[in-house]
Amino acid sequence: MIKRLIGLFSIPSYALLFLCMLLQGMAISLSAPFLSIYFTEQLGVSVGVFGIFLAVTLIAGIWISLLIGKRSDLGLNRKSIYLVSTLCNALAFSGYLLIKDFTILFIYMTVFTALGAPGMPQLFAIAREAVNASRSTDHAFANSTLRSAFSLGFITGPLIGTLLLAAVGFKGIFSGTIGIFLIVALLVFFFLKSNAELKTNATGGTVQSIRLHQNQTILLPFLILTLLYVSHWMSNLNTALFITNNLGGTTRDVGLVSSICAALEIPFMIMLGLLGAKYSNRILMMCGAILGGAYYLVVVTSGAMWQLLAAQILLAFFVAVISAIGISYMQDLLPSMPGYASTLYSNASTIGRLVGSLVGGGLASIVGYRYSFLLCFVLVTVAAIMLAASERHSIKQSHKLTV
Repeated sequence: MIKRLIGLFSIPSYALLFLCMLLQGMAISLSAPFLSIYFTEQLGVSVGVFGIFLAVTLIAGIWISLLIGKRSDLGLNRKSIYLVSTLCNALAFSGYLLIKDFTILFIYMTVFTALGAPGMPQLFAIAREAVNASRSTDHAFANSTLRSAFSLGFITGPLIGTLLLAAVGFKGIFSGTIGIFLIVALLVFFFLKSNAELKTNATGGTVQSIRLHQNQTILLPFLILTLLYVSHWMSNLNTALFITNNLGGTTRDVGLVSSICAALEIPFMIMLGLLGAKYSNRILMMCGAILGGAYYLVVVTSGAMWQLLAAQILLAFFVAVISAIGISYMQDLLPSMPGYASTLYSNASTIGRLVGSLVGGGLASIVGYRYSFLLCFVLVTVAAIMLAASERHSIKQSHKLTV
């Protein structure tokens, strides 16, 4: 493993991309846990209106990401796209400091959050091209290691955010988020190589003519990832309330469950990257879906906190699979289109987050927190069946890309 890590970080630009991913995870998580408090207490809007705000900004980001993702594979400079997206994210969070009217802030954030959305998939696409240029085939390990950097940043961000909030208030966390995005932009501007220096013809093809809804080879994996993310976000939404209302746990128990899962995710991601050299991404995805289903069954039947705590091993593996292997699974199906493939993965996770949050809350109010996990089980079971029926090969034909 050490030898493979050394080889990975010896790839030009990979160490820089790892650092950017770490900082990006930190920037997002610095303020994300506190946004609902800011909107309800500082701007005076309801939780429902805040939910609409999140939904609209997410949907706008999906459309922009898909549009940019397709064109990036036609020759747009990925460095420029990532740089502009990062600066737009900094501008977006500047809105929290400068704009106090909710309507104006809503419009402003929708525009700049959407323009910042292509950054993450383009970062993965740049990494894919860097690995290709090095003639390495360790794509799954490269993606899982990169994704673990984001998770590490996401763990440390809220801790820093709590300190800033206590010391400076909301201005502190928003300024900190802006500052981190600007640091990433400076690193990209001065040190990241452009497409011309990273690109390789190792894949031996050009971009393909693909319409998502007309191509089952791509549509099915996209739907699989969406279903897995819907189940994950439904579970994520209801777990805390299930612990306090059904298992008689405390907020300390909620924090402990979240910490155990987060702590296990990173080593699982690294392990999955290593296994990616021996097993196909499709097989690893299926294993993740099966263990995810097992976790939801444990939750439905659990009667004590220790059972839920022990089951975090299953959940951490499931989350690690969809987070680290999911993007390699999609990229391998479109080897000559890393921008479009990474964007499809990113959009699947975003749609899953949106649908899971909306459906999870409504379902729990009807059937209760415990039995809401049954739908999670059904969704991952359907995803596992679709994985078994999905195509094993990548698309190799070369045509002009169609928007």
